[in-house]
Amino acid sequence: MNIIYASDDGYCQHMAVSIFSIIEHNRKEDLCFHILDDGISEQHRRELTEWIASEGQNVRFYPVGKEMERLKEDIPGLTTGKFRITTLARLFLGSILPETVTKALYLDCDTVTLRSLHGLYAWKLGNHVAAMAPEPTVYPEVRELVGLTETEPYYNAGVILLNLSKWRELGLEGQSLCYYREMDGQLPFNDQDILNHVLRGKVLCLFQRYNFFSNYYYFRYAAILKESPWYAARETDASFHKAKHHPVIVHFAGDERPWFRGSHNHYRRAYELCLRETPFAGARKQEGKELYMAAYFMMNLLTFLCPVTRKWISHTYYQRSVREHFNKDKEKGKVKGKEKTKTGEMHGTCSGNT
Repeated sequence: MNIIYASDDGYCQHMAVSIFSIIEHNRKEDLCFHILDDGISEQHRRELTEWIASEGQNVRFYPVGKEMERLKEDIPGLTTGKFRITTLARLFLGSILPETVTKALYLDCDTVTLRSLHGLYAWKLGNHVAAMAPEPTVYPEVRELVGLTETEPYYNAGVILLNLSKWRELGLEGQSLCYYREMDGQLPFNDQDILNHVLRGKVLCLFQRYNFFSNYYYFRYAAILKESPWYAARETDASFHKAKHHPVIVHFAGDERPWFRGSHNHYRRAYELCLRETPFAGARKQEGKELYMAAYFMMNLLTFLCPVTRKWISHTYYQRSVREHFNKDKEKGKVKGKEKTKTGEMHGTCSGNT
């Protein structure tokens, strides 16, 4: 089972937690962890290597710092906003990993696995490039920007079962970079937006329980359908309930991170228990965000009681973030999104590139 992570030195602790959660729930599997290394310290590499070996599993590191720097030079307008540039390393998996790795499971560092991954990894991808879980609460502006119709799902890239053979065969790395250049390196969710564009029609839809965002614990199924009716064809009320209470993979894809002091994240205990078994055992929680964590928890409660309030807060934050990180006001952002969606030229230019 090939498992891929991308991390810099600052996220090593969270990656180690995620790695242990996989080892713990997949004791009968032969695991090989492929780590895209964007500046992990020599000490942390050594500690991780020795620790994973002591668990009877394998790990390989692939330095990607130079690739990330070249990407900045190649796309002058590139900005990843609040996200680390390491997130873009996902676009280079086909060329960085050996060609003998034809299938792999990519996971964000801020995930915790709670059950066996055997069933997920065994999925037959056929001619599909990937299997991913949908993100029905993504902002409408983002869907429009990447060219999705109202009925097409937008996928979260935090958990991806990859057919690397098909990725290489279709030249999707080149297509991804071409599209990113056309967008001037300015996409709200970076490589996730890129993947949603270049993989249209090439993705198998995973159940939400394979990539359950911890924020969704406070979402009602009916409220999600109101915003994204297409979700009903991919997730039922019963399967969403199962995802909420029996997730396979929990994704801490929000600001309520379990490593912040004062976090009320419903799944924080899973993170804390796994942390004890890693080389980072005893690490103190990050301080300074206690009031923000309290406010975030109140927003989560409002999500259950009054979904419209959560939507307004979230959308306001998104618009401010776009202005701050991409130096575009609201109206310019709308115009650019409409232009790229309507013209088809922007979406078709890269479609034949290899």
